[in-house]
Amino acid sequence: MQRGSTGTGSHARIEGEPKPNRDKGSIMNLPGLETLRPEQTDELDALAQMVGTCFLEEMWHVTWLDVPGMSDERKLAVTQAAIRSDYAVTAPYQCVYALADRAGAANVYLRSELPEGGWERLEEKSALLMAATLTPEEGAVLGPRAEAMDLASSTSWPLERARADEDFIYFISAGVDPARRGTGAFRRLFTPFLDEADRRGLRCYLDCYTDRLEQIYGHFGFETVERRGAPGFNLVERCMVRAPRP
Repeated sequence: MQRGSTGTGSHARIEGEPKPNRDKGSIMNLPGLETLRPEQTDELDALAQMVGTCFLEEMWHVTWLDVPGMSDERKLAVTQAAIRSDYAVTAPYQCVYALADRAGAANVYLRSELPEGGWERLEEKSALLMAATLTPEEGAVLGPRAEAMDLASSTSWPLERARADEDFIYFISAGVDPARRGTGAFRRLFTPFLDEADRRGLRCYLDCYTDRLEQIYGHFGFETVERRGAPGFNLVERCMVRAPRP
């Protein structure tokens, strides 16, 4: 799912960003989930802090931030900034969802709802926002490190498999409050998207980095279609697809 690239906690909408598609026929209105608006900055901040805490354990970020001299506190700040940067660029396109009790949040896009340039363009904006939150010393280390990990960091791989006119759902990130793990919160967060995909006849795409997550997503009907690695890193990206069910 979400990559660390080089993220931020900016709250502002980016100048020159295209206006979101307001075609009500395509927006996902999911039972049990609330869609966060860009102006709900306090809520987005809180959710980014929660999900960023989860991503401190995510293997891409663990690997990326495994550098000398970076404290655990600073690593946490970076993962939270990475999530917040993605929220900043995707919230205008109805991509940030949360459980009503705020036990979990997911950053998920419907391809047809994104502006021209799609997720790749938004991801570039997110990376620029995040880079601004790093110290010059951190940027000098983490920037080249992210580039070296690039072969195992693709979030645009679904475009290699989908038709040019094919709509689909992609999970950028998802996380559950660590205090609420084991309570069924993840299932409540995750299954509305799958139900919506089945209703619309859409494929779902995600990527993960551990056998455990691969097995969990497998239980939800995802299949691994490709594995990607980066030379010099003990890191394997599992590219997973779920076909719609009748």
